[in-house]
Amino acid sequence: PPPKVASLQTEAARRGQKRIIMGVHDIIPPSLLAKENKQPFLLVKLRVKQEDVDFCLEKVVLRLGTEGAFKGYAHEWESEGIDCHLMGEGHIVHTPGEKKILILSRQGDSHKVTFKVLMEALPDYHLQWRDG
Repeated sequence: PPPKVASLQTEAARRGQKRIIMGVHDIIPPSLLAKENKQPFLLVKLRVKQEDVDFCLEKVVLRLGTEGAFKGYAHEWESEGIDCHLMGEGHIVHTPGEKKILILSRQGDSHKVTFKVLMEALPDYHLQWRDG
């Protein structure tokens, strides 16, 4: 991930917290981009309460799956003390040979956030959004 997007796991390690936080270490897991066909994705905001301070670390991540898969992710995150919120969902079409990603989602704030997350994580890719 880009240096300006701090890893929650790295931050937890820096603070001396040893627990492993499921699914937080990657903004975009490799499984989301593993295939060239259309893949469903979830856009999720995660918040982790920090010990001895009054603020949370916040991170927006993409995950492979549909709303049904979100329930499984949410259960695991919440068991680790992580607050999660489903911001949006859609599909992506990855063309690795051309370094292109087509984002298919409904128009609104979540598609802009999805675009930003992908742009920051994959700066050498050409991204395109379509209503879908």
